Amino acid sequence: MKFVLSGYFGFGNTGDEAMLAAMIQHLREVVPDAAIVALSHEPEQTRRMHGIDAVKRTSLRQVIREVAAADLFISGSGSLLQDVTSLRSLAYYLGLVAMARLMGKPVFFYSQGVGPLRRTWSRWLVRLVANRVTAITVRDEPSRQVFEAVGVRRPPIRVTADPVFGLELDASVRDGADILASEGVPVAAGAPVVVVSVRPWVAESGYLEAVARAADEAERSLGAAVIYVPFHKPGDVVASRAAAELMRGRSHVLEGDYSPREIMSLISRADLVIGMRYHALVFAAACATPFVAVSYDPKIDGLLRMVGDEPGISVASAGCRGADGEALARKVRDVWARRDSMKAALTAAKPALAEAARSAACLAAETARRGRALLG
Repeated sequence: MKFVLSGYFGFGNTGDEAMLAAMIQHLREVVPDAAIVALSHEPEQTRRMHGIDAVKRTSLRQVIREVAAADLFISGSGSLLQDVTSLRSLAYYLGLVAMARLMGKPVFFYSQGVGPLRRTWSRWLVRLVANRVTAITVRDEPSRQVFEAVGVRRPPIRVTADPVFGLELDASVRDGADILASEGVPVAAGAPVVVVSVRPWVAESGYLEAVARAADEAERSLGAAVIYVPFHKPGDVVASRAAAELMRGRSHVLEGDYSPREIMSLISRADLVIGMRYHALVFAAACATPFVAVSYDPKIDGLLRMVGDEPGISVASAGCRGADGEALARKVRDVWARRDSMKAALTAAKPALAEAARSAACLAAETARRGRALLG
């Protein structure tokens, strides 16, 4: 059985690469001999990192060849169906879906994150294409609501979970403590490790000042080693260094290039995560590491609702107020005080989230089998 996967792969984004790793893991749990091909910005990098075949995502000839030989075209996972990044991105992903359907191939939306869709044209295009796919799964309830609001009526929409909730670490994955040691990060015996994830967002630096204030609180009151972990280079490196420079205390910006599982291993060893990147928070939840969220997008709020928490602050397009730094620091103190109960709650929630994540692969395999039967 052959699956062709379309997503934001090969761009060096840790979250998207983690989703791809999880999708491969889950699809092969269901179909051990599956042939999996990813459409990638850097096919050689994808082959090397994930051990699958990959073709250039902008090569129409290669894409058509792979789709023609596929049993199922998979779109996702991730925030592919939104128009905040650009209309061109939305048109690209939906264009591939439309092409696969015109070629007579079943199409599966794999734990998609949907929205925001701010433009009338975007909503029309999503409605036109999504109503013609074979099966739809979304990663959270807000995504289902966006689909319904724009008029997607068929096929039925199943809510699963982000694939990364089911991503497994094995003994071969480099330990987080070893990563810190290799970077020369001084962690005193018994000192907490606080991982911080920021990203470029609005022109104003107010949100970085708020994060720096919260990181200072962790460094000062907890005696923590503060580690900034870029999830998408180079942008996150620039934002991380800017936040680190705004701190009064010491911190370290992770310099090396690490696989998604290595970053997840580091977060599993951390005592607290202050996260702006969506998948920094997914990693934390999946590893039962207490976290404080900086919300900049509805997908963060959707994730928080799944685990029963609220953001430390929400970043509006106009930036942050000076008071937000203290609010975020207060949230750090609050989460630290209840870290044991939060860890227990995340641990209890993990099996259901992991099962929901894996269910998308089961549904994908079912969809491919049905497609084969119809053709046979």
